[in-house]
Amino acid sequence: MTLTSIAKTSNVVPSGTPRRLLSFASGFRVVQTRFVPLFAAILFVGLAAEESNADPVAPASPERSEHLVSSQSVASSIRPGLVEFRVGNSWQSGLHLIESASESLVIGRDGWLHTISRTEKSESMRSIAGQFKPTSSVELRNRLRAEFGREFEVVATQNFLVVQPKGRGSRWPKMFEQCHRAFVTYMERRGVKVRQGRFPMVAVVLPDARAMYDEIARLGIDVSRVSGLYANKCNRVMTHDGGAISMIAATVRHEAAHQSAFNCGVHSRVNDTPSWVTEGIGQMFEPDAMSSGRSGTRLIERVNKDSVRQLRETIDMDDPTEVARWVDRMIRSDDLFRNPTTIHTAYALAWSMMFYLAERDTEAFADILNFTATRPPFETYRSGQRMIDFERVVGTDVRDFSNRLTRFVASLP
Repeated sequence: MTLTSIAKTSNVVPSGTPRRLLSFASGFRVVQTRFVPLFAAILFVGLAAEESNADPVAPASPERSEHLVSSQSVASSIRPGLVEFRVGNSWQSGLHLIESASESLVIGRDGWLHTISRTEKSESMRSIAGQFKPTSSVELRNRLRAEFGREFEVVATQNFLVVQPKGRGSRWPKMFEQCHRAFVTYMERRGVKVRQGRFPMVAVVLPDARAMYDEIARLGIDVSRVSGLYANKCNRVMTHDGGAISMIAATVRHEAAHQSAFNCGVHSRVNDTPSWVTEGIGQMFEPDAMSSGRSGTRLIERVNKDSVRQLRETIDMDDPTEVARWVDRMIRSDDLFRNPTTIHTAYALAWSMMFYLAERDTEAFADILNFTATRPPFETYRSGQRMIDFERVVGTDVRDFSNRLTRFVASLP
């Protein structure tokens, strides 16, 4: 997989029954592991004080309120450095993160990922002196106003810039803000390391599905039959306001969870995280109670009932041996997410594995997230190593884990 294909990866949720395309890349090559703290510093830092001038939406509660590269020949000698690079007819500044035999990967001040081919590098990228300074919320808000025009407004909350058609009020901004706060609270209560994102989070609400598809196409993302997505390239969530919000709310909560996870260090944008981890988290936050500030109440409210139904319809959940076969495949590779005959079950099983850990083994839940988030950047995560790491971090083998998972799912409504 090329740098270009990684920069374009996205999480999508087709309309109707929640079904998603595989969103994260595999096949990474290692860069020197001493760069791990440096990449963390690039992706996670508190926003500048000047950004607090944004007009906040009234918070739902007084509580507080980041996959990139693959190639057979990634240059291990490249150290992130400040560059100017050309996008269309304009020049931007950013960090040169990595270089392969054919192209370079750069992250812009706004958090966008850009690829520059080797043939264009001499004319489209040049090193400059200075320090990397992410775009402030105030600056980005002005840029978004110019990008989307007079028919849209940009509403600032403590953690978001929400682009929406004028006159939509505070419903969408409050929803995104509330989802993020609930996500952070849920993770922190379970010992997951959560950090302040360095780049302002952007959510774009288009007036209808057609406008959303046009915007997705403008960004070069090829999807269909979706009601929302999180795009890794631009670090934005996109959805539409063309119908009843209740019809797409679960999708929005799923994609908002992805954005929160990648922007506060629960997942990493620069390593290969197994899809059962990333998509399991997305599935966990689909139920309304998980994002409504009530995630600490009854277990039944936190259950993703669609996932439970899917599991019981496609896997004999009374047979631990069959469950173990599915879990083994899930841990070793992301193939179940790539096969249209198993993708629905893959999402449901990913949910059950992460939800079981979150509810019954919080230490292992935190350990698996903290471990995968801090793996070396740009390194291929091979099948055998995935299994070794799972059993070491979770503290048991697949058979025993599957037995526990079987009993847990059987106890759910």
